Amino acid sequence: MRVFYDIILKSNKNNMKLKIFILFLLTLIFAAGCTTSEPVSEEVVIKGEGQKVVNLSDEYDFSGELEDVSDGLSSGIAYAKYDGQTYELYVEFRDLPELEEGFFYEGWIVRKKPTSVLSTGGLIMKEGKYINIFMNDKDLSDHDFYVLTLEPDDGDPAPDKHILEGTLVNKK
Repeated sequence: MRVFYDIILKSNKNNMKLKIFILFLLTLIFAAGCTTSEPVSEEVVIKGEGQKVVNLSDEYDFSGELEDVSDGLSSGIAYAKYDGQTYELYVEFRDLPELEEGFFYEGWIVRKKPTSVLSTGGLIMKEGKYINIFMNDKDLSDHDFYVLTLEPDDGDPAPDKHILEGTLVNKK
């Protein structure tokens, strides 16, 4: 990219407006090419016998956007439901920073009153994306706040640095 800037700026043509326009276009093209994030998927493929595509927003009763609270650029979306027997949580993330050695990401669901904080476990990498899948035989629908933390692998079970947070809203 720098080569193109140098060629345009050092050219013998004196048309400054054209040079500015071309630099502007190259900057836009370069910026568009630098985006590496894909939008969080509304669909997920359930693999196995009878493979199918499930639309997450239709499949789950609760959903919520997750916002970065660590001054980063990460984001995500959480989905949850309780079908009378099983509570299911599916969370997908984008643009999470690479983990340093000795650290891991952990999900949490929170009920504010009375206070209850439950770990949803560590994130897993699936098809190039971090996801958090959690199931429980209790109805945890009242745990309507999701937190993603960055944890040192030090054996301390308490939540550490908050990375993403968001409220799951009942869509029905």
